[in-house]
Amino acid sequence: MSGPTGAGGPLLAGKLTVPQVPPSLVPRPRLQHRLDAVRRTPVTVVAAGAGYGKSTLLAAWARHAGMPVAWVTLGSSEDDPARFWTYVATALAGSTPDVAGPALRALTVPSVDPLDVAVPELLNGFAARDEPTVLVLDDLHEVTDARVTEGLEFLLDHLPPALRVVLASRTEPPIGLARLRARGRLTELVAADLRFTVQEARALLTSVVHGGPDDPGPEPAALAGLLARTEGWAAGLVLGALTLRDRAHGRAVPHGPPGLRSAVDFLLAEVLAGQTPDRRELLLRSAPLDRLCGPLCDAVLGRADSGAVLAGLERDGVFVTAVDGDGRWYRVHPLFRAALRRELDDPAGVAEVQRRAAVWFWEQGLVEEAIRARLGAGDSAGAADWLVRSTGTFLATARVGVFAELGNRLDPAVVADSVPLLLSLAWAAGVTGRLDRVPALLDRAAAQARAGRPGAGFPGFAGAVGAIAALRAVYGTTAEASPEVALAAAHEAVAAETDPELPGWVVARVALGGALLTAGREAEALAALDAAWQAPAASALPVFSHLEVAGLLAWCLVQPGDDDPDPDRDARAERLLRSTRADAAALEAHLGDAAAAALALLHAAAGVLDRRAGRLGSARAHSDRAAVLVEVQAHPAVAVLVLVSAAETALAAGDPTAALEFLDRAREARLSAPPSPILDRQIAAVELRAGRRAATRVRPALLEPLTEREVSVLRALRGPLSQREVGAALHLSINTVKSYTRSLYRKLDVGSRREAVERGRALGLC
Repeated sequence: MSGPTGAGGPLLAGKLTVPQVPPSLVPRPRLQHRLDAVRRTPVTVVAAGAGYGKSTLLAAWARHAGMPVAWVTLGSSEDDPARFWTYVATALAGSTPDVAGPALRALTVPSVDPLDVAVPELLNGFAARDEPTVLVLDDLHEVTDARVTEGLEFLLDHLPPALRVVLASRTEPPIGLARLRARGRLTELVAADLRFTVQEARALLTSVVHGGPDDPGPEPAALAGLLARTEGWAAGLVLGALTLRDRAHGRAVPHGPPGLRSAVDFLLAEVLAGQTPDRRELLLRSAPLDRLCGPLCDAVLGRADSGAVLAGLERDGVFVTAVDGDGRWYRVHPLFRAALRRELDDPAGVAEVQRRAAVWFWEQGLVEEAIRARLGAGDSAGAADWLVRSTGTFLATARVGVFAELGNRLDPAVVADSVPLLLSLAWAAGVTGRLDRVPALLDRAAAQARAGRPGAGFPGFAGAVGAIAALRAVYGTTAEASPEVALAAAHEAVAAETDPELPGWVVARVALGGALLTAGREAEALAALDAAWQAPAASALPVFSHLEVAGLLAWCLVQPGDDDPDPDRDARAERLLRSTRADAAALEAHLGDAAAAALALLHAAAGVLDRRAGRLGSARAHSDRAAVLVEVQAHPAVAVLVLVSAAETALAAGDPTAALEFLDRAREARLSAPPSPILDRQIAAVELRAGRRAATRVRPALLEPLTEREVSVLRALRGPLSQREVGAALHLSINTVKSYTRSLYRKLDVGSRREAVERGRALGLC
């Protein structure tokens, strides 16, 4: 029952479809003409409160826009950067698949920052097009995450001529509208514009209440009274029209200005009360649910006619709208749903509805919605159980951000008592680069395991000890720890995982191989990684995990080592790369960079082999691709290895400037990696060969110098901190950091964080 899939998991097709317009639609040419300004101004904002007809107006305009329209109806579940931009890119893929495809692939990476990768992909793609496309983002007020807002603001500031954006929101979007106004790049429609005129209100009431072509329409006094009470508010007019329609002799419309309380009262008194008992029962008891369908309501409410009732409610215009093309899923108008929830006033009943809905979603394979419903029922322990059991699902679909968000909503006491959940969240933190969070989670898990906590195991491992030790070896050693700490943890994992039929056996050997490789003990690392690759359980791993083993093994094979007795390492590496080439190509083509680190190592190993064979063009292509992949997501130590190799290849190709840029990035990644003399020696050796000519590179002056505070922000942007964390470090608010960032982007004439840092380095500022 789920829709298309993307980086955030199953997408709802109804959210990507221009909504149907009601049969009683009133033409509003004055507003349609205002919207036609999209051809002249890049950004259009339609901002007004609930019930002002924003979606209906835009849906009617979209059908006659004369250009492709990509539509996204947003909800609270899109309040996550990866989820938000996956919907945007999927919507755009309908008319511009060549543009949206690269962005969609980038968004499948667990730790990708859309602002760094996906948004620039979209901008660059549309910059190469001539024919314009319109992107409509409806219900933007549902999205409040600062990271989403930042990305959207960046998109709007850099829109190419072939992309136009229309935003519909209940409030003014916090996206720098003043700047867009000043630059003449904004068209705005607000509540005052959307209020129905006397002529429009008359046409609406005639259509809803009377409808006949020869009908004279409502009495002037009734129309004037309704307009005065609603102040042209579309929802109030529709409600009044329904009241007049449903009463043969008419009845006075309740007085009072339109607002949430009066709208709720009006909806309860004049809409809900006028429904049949079976309709009232369905509407009230299903009010806790975000979206409805017949089978869901049947299962939750214990009835068999929900589909027919929902279809009837939509057909009769009772604020229930189909959100997909086949009429399977429905949405209740937010104001009506708020009224229903207030009227329900039954906490126990709400919890029971959510509990039953959770079971139904789970049985349908809608894992995320099942867990959200269980949280809504107040069952944090049950939600935690399902989250742990679904770890593989979230991993396979690269939905690490959603996984972490759901984990953060759990009762902290439940998390603290669950070894599997602690380990899953530690894994998520490690994969997404939040290495600082890993040790505390692992320490708590270890304490629980030592205490003999029931259920202290971890799927695929012989026991919690091996899982904790493996995660600690890979992600849980700080930048201050000695290399021996990671090695000790890896040896502990190997000692605990003794069954080669279990994935944990493979993971433990990979952890050991990685620790040995980072310590410069390539021969021992090769033995551990070779054993992992040959293990029976290796082939049962997910394809990207399997390629991670191959990537480390291939990289180890191509490293020079006098202690290695095997003279055929390059040939073995060639065979390994050939055997994994099809899987790697498929993964990179269809799942984007979901296994960025593994693919980076495979590309880097291929680059080394090409460099040794004198195939410098191919070597540069592989090395450059590897360098891009580690920027997306990779353990800092892996990033250092790959970037140093890319620098070596650039030197071999006679490009010392590129080599020094790779080395700068390697130095930056080195700050986050555990101590490793071998990594330091590798960087220093290549820097020596490059002549470290950074000081002689051209450093063009700025027309407008950066302030001291802007330089501080620029230097903070070199690391992995988010803008919010930069603000905390510099004692600035998030909005102030964003303001400084925009200013330094403008002064440096760049469009991304990476470009800003690179430009700053070239100028000697950071």
